[in-house]
Amino acid sequence: MKRFLIPIPGTDPLGISRSVKRAVIPLLVLCMLLFGGGAAYSLQGIKQHNMLLEQRNYELPWSLMQLKLEMNRFLDGVRLLHAGAISHDELMLRYDILWSRTPALLSNQLRDTLTDRPELWQLVQQIENRVRSMEPMVKAIRPGIPEYQLLLAELSPYTEPLSRTMTATMQSNVLFYAEYDQAYQELGRQLSVCIVSLAVCGLLLLGMLGAELWGYRRRLLHDPLTGLPNRFSLQHRLEHLIVRRRPFCLTLLELEDFSRIRQQFGFKVADLLQQRLAQRLEQCLLPGEYLSSLGRDGLLVMTEGMLELSEIRAQLARIRQELLSSETIGGHDFYPAPQIGVVLYPADAGNMVDLLARGELALELCRRDNLPYVIFDPSMLKDIERRQQLARDLPAALESDSLSLYFSPLVTPVGHCAGLRLSLQWRHPRFGEITDNELVRMTEQYQLSERLLQWVMNRVGELLPEWRAVNPGLFISLPLPASAFRLSLRERLAHLLNRHGLPGDALVLELTEKMIREAGPKASTLLNSLNHRGIGILLAGFGSGCSQWGQLLQLPLNWLQLDASWCCGIEQNEVAKEQLGRLFELARVLKLPVVCCGISSAVEAGQVTALGNNVLLQGPYISTSLAAMEVREWLENRGPARLTDFEINSDA
Repeated sequence: MKRFLIPIPGTDPLGISRSVKRAVIPLLVLCMLLFGGGAAYSLQGIKQHNMLLEQRNYELPWSLMQLKLEMNRFLDGVRLLHAGAISHDELMLRYDILWSRTPALLSNQLRDTLTDRPELWQLVQQIENRVRSMEPMVKAIRPGIPEYQLLLAELSPYTEPLSRTMTATMQSNVLFYAEYDQAYQELGRQLSVCIVSLAVCGLLLLGMLGAELWGYRRRLLHDPLTGLPNRFSLQHRLEHLIVRRRPFCLTLLELEDFSRIRQQFGFKVADLLQQRLAQRLEQCLLPGEYLSSLGRDGLLVMTEGMLELSEIRAQLARIRQELLSSETIGGHDFYPAPQIGVVLYPADAGNMVDLLARGELALELCRRDNLPYVIFDPSMLKDIERRQQLARDLPAALESDSLSLYFSPLVTPVGHCAGLRLSLQWRHPRFGEITDNELVRMTEQYQLSERLLQWVMNRVGELLPEWRAVNPGLFISLPLPASAFRLSLRERLAHLLNRHGLPGDALVLELTEKMIREAGPKASTLLNSLNHRGIGILLAGFGSGCSQWGQLLQLPLNWLQLDASWCCGIEQNEVAKEQLGRLFELARVLKLPVVCCGISSAVEAGQVTALGNNVLLQGPYISTSLAAMEVREWLENRGPARLTDFEINSDA
């Protein structure tokens, strides 16, 4: 009953509120119980009346009538025997029949009825006694003897009382029929009212149950937030199209950084934004296009009969144009950017499961490479197979130390080496050179990041003490995988550093703004614990436009890293140089030194140094990437960095 009363948002076709349901449904059930009990009571009354009627109709009156009939036949037989009309055997047969009638009246079946009428009971007993006492006389009687009058005298006096009793019984039955006919009619009316009322209550209850079941069906097939058909409804539609072999196109959509919007503005604003965008997208659909929900953040547009790439690109342009316009919610202006993956049937897959999986793959590639949209291509499957093979081979490569460590020096403006930025390379026997970026993506996808991080830390721990002996204060800058950024990171890193006898300042972890944003409130706690251990924190990708200044001021950061694109071409482009200068001003506001990557010439190094001496330089001009065996020799030709090289210049 509790489940029956659960309200279904947006699925109340009868307009019945929850309070009305709580009152009406128990009332209907109670009425059904009352009317059902009334109908059962009426049926029981009719059954009892039928039993009384059967007793009056077929038992007592019938037995008395048979007794009287047999008495008359026997008396007639005595007279006929005296006249010689019948034989003595025929008379004995009539006597035996008469003799068998009285025990039926005196049996247990009619005893209760006869005991209610003592005069009738006494009359039947007297007749039985007379009949039994006449047996010797009946056997001895012969035609023409006068003793036959004695037999007549024995039973004739009982004929009249028996007739009167039978007549009275029949009259009593007639009165009983008249009396109980009204009772039958009343019971019939009661039974009719109860049945009709029970049927009405049952129909009302079934109607409400049908409305609720319709609501549950709608909830099962529609997304409760947007009201769009959900994944179950989509699968049902796709199955029909695949059975009919109708070609169609699936366009999967997600909003970029939607999780960030939910974290910053709350679920209410994010839900309203998703509802508004779903409404806008639904309004721009053309005939033959079907919009559904893929879950919490995803939408899908299914288009029948679309196979040409020109038609697909026109549809994608229309969808992007509709979604890219601003949306104002709660005083905030949002400019949502859709991420889109496209898959075709039957060109890309022949069943629903593979279609959705390959559409998700195209969407993932769009998200990863930050593209406007990605149309699935069979070569993407080869990329998946490649990554799966790499994931299977990586544990063995780590066991055999088949990965190579390369280090890019980070130097001060005066040329002293302060640290080394780590990168990985793996020469796979089948796929050749595996770059650092591909290796990171693969380990993140197949949950191998922590294992790789532990291997890297062990290798660095073996190499770094020797290098710090040549260049005291040298640190290793290590990109941290997103999956490893959790509260247990401090204990793992502390254990590895202690095992190799290294202080905390020997390690600097590179974190992206996205990692810090997605970690939420726990990011500050984790960074503080790492900072307390002495481990440095470098914010990679500074200047991408996603930073929250209030959060950056509160985080215990040690470095800000600028991407190589900020330093490239500043010797010729004044606008790029001015933008880089503003980033340096922001770094001075945060009181943090800057790491500039991609320095490719002496001019770039000089102009970056002119913007602020609180900077580390890295790039082809400084040094190429060094193998582990080349680092010591390179360090011996460089002086160690001084602490004063990284002090903030108050006059800058």
